[in-house]
Order: sequence, then C-alpha cells, then structure tokens
Amino acid sequence: MKPKKIILTVYLIVYSCLAYAQRIDVQHTFVATTEEEVYKLYDQIADSVRLSNRFAVHDFSSFAITPFFEFFELESKDTLMKFEQYCSRTIFNEYICNRLYNSRISNSMSIDFYKRFLNYLQELGTSDDYYVRDVAHVPLLGIRNILIKQYESGKLNEIDRLKALELIEMVTLRMINEAHSYLRYYKDEYMTDNIKQALINVIETPFYPAEYLDFFISKQDTTFLDTTGISYNIKEMAITGRHFNIPEENLEDYWRFRDFIFYKKIGEELGGLSPGQAYLNRRKDMFSFKGYLNINNIAEYAYQKNDEVLIRHLKEFKIKHPDYPLNHF
Repeated sequence: MKPKKIILTVYLIVYSCLAYAQRIDVQHTFVATTEEEVYKLYDQIADSVRLSNRFAVHDFSSFAITPFFEFFELESKDTLMKFEQYCSRTIFNEYICNRLYNSRISNSMSIDFYKRFLNYLQELGTSDDYYVRDVAHVPLLGIRNILIKQYESGKLNEIDRLKALELIEMVTLRMINEAHSYLRYYKDEYMTDNIKQALINVIETPFYPAEYLDFFISKQDTTFLDTTGISYNIKEMAITGRHFNIPEENLEDYWRFRDFIFYKKIGEELGGLSPGQAYLNRRKDMFSFKGYLNINNIAEYAYQKNDEVLIRHLKEFKIKHPDYPLNHF
C-alpha cells in the first residue's frame, strides 16, 4: 500500500468513526493485498477506535462496540482483507452509509498466515484500552470457521492438519477466556478437554470482570442531553413528535430534545432522577444481565449434546444464581 493510500485510509476510518449523527452518502472500501498491509490496516483501525470514544454513543446498547461486523470469509487469494462501509436505504428512500463496516478476510491463505495474524491479534488484545481489546477479538470466530473449513477440506498435508487443530483449540480458548464469547454449538471433534474446562470455569465464575463495567460507565457522555440553545419552536416540535419539514440544520437539536424528553420521563419513573442519571442507569442495565456472562449459550450446547459434566455444573450454577434466567435446566 502506498503512503498516500495509507494516509487516506486512516483519515477515512477515523472520520467515519467520529462523525456521529452525520449523514454519509458515499460508500468507502479499504483492502489489503499483502500480509504487511493487513497489519498496517488493522493498526489504523485500532488507532481510530482508540480515538473515538465509541462507548459514549448513546444509540448503542452493548459493551462490544467496534466499527465493523463479525469477520466473514472472502473468496480471494489476491485480497487478504477487505472493509466495506455498510450502507442502506431509509424508509424515505435515502441512501445512507453509516459508521459500520462489513469486514472480510481471505479463506485461501496458509495455516501459518492465520497463526501469524492470531499472534498479532493476541498482542493487540493485551492493550489496557478496552476499545482496542474489542477490535482484537472480533475476527476470532471468522478465523476459527476458516480453520475448520480448511481442516475438513482434506486438502491439507498432515503437518498443516495438526497445526489447524492446535489453532482451532487456541482460538476457541481465546474466544472463551478473553472475548467472553461462547458458541451454542461445538462439533464433537473440536471439543477438547481444555475447552470443556474453560467452559466450566465460566460457569463457576459467571460475571464480567468489574473493570469492564467501570470502564464502560466512565466513558458515557451525557452532554447530548443539554438543551441549551434549542429554540422554543424546535422544542414544541419535539414534544409533539413532528419532525417533517424541519430544516436540516435543526434536526440535531430536534433529536437532542427528543432524547431529553425520553430520559426525563424515565428519571421521573425511577423516583426523580435527572435525565443524565437516568441515562447512566439505563446504560448500566444494558451492559448485560446484572453483569452475568452469557451462560445460556453454554447451556444450549450442554442441552443439545446432553453433556453430563456441563449439566452438573449448570445445575449447581442455578442453585447459586437463581436470579439468572437459565434455559433448559
């Protein structure tokens, strides 16, 4: 990738991450055609996410917030990685591109390439910045799927088959231990003793680390509820819900006051909290179910496979944590 192209890519990704509530009508696509470019492109994404206080955006409701969706497979040997801005048409038939990207990684590379990329992601995932950790975890499921597909293709030599099996276990353990992601279904041949024990550990210690929630709440920004400078006419329109024929330059004020009304009502229902306090309270509730990890995904697997070991631990979990809505048991 040429220097100018790299600089342009950085600018566009940072711009798209920071331009909250700003209309974008042009779809951007970024590609990496060499392994070196893969790492450069991903470094740029991590930097843009680090700069963009994404957890403060109040139209998102989960902890895991990245500028792209889950990684999917890309049928190409020439393009190793591709990010394509997500665009859609609104109910008003407007073509709008938002800050999210469809992300893809080649499924045609060597096992050693995926090992090197996983090692790169592991180092990225040790960052003290939770934004960067999130970016490091997103590709794991996609890479796991590619490794399984290659392993089952029958095209790998014996050495690469062994490497693939080791990587499948490694990436699964990282999904469990680092990304707090638990698959509903595991094929029997990939359910190793180490993976089973990792799932048992989750059942026995079923909460997100406290620092995750602390970090999440510390990044919330309630300034969007400040109604200073909003005209009386715009407030009246917001109260009545009329937003047609509002000049584009007033739309932000309109929706800001609508948010204020919404959280003011919630605050009153919660016993007189301010709109800002109501927003923080709601965000905390949205973080997860009382701080629990997703134990039901593990329960789904145990139920489907009739796994006696996991079922025993899940029944013990149900006794210890009756407030968790455990499925099947």
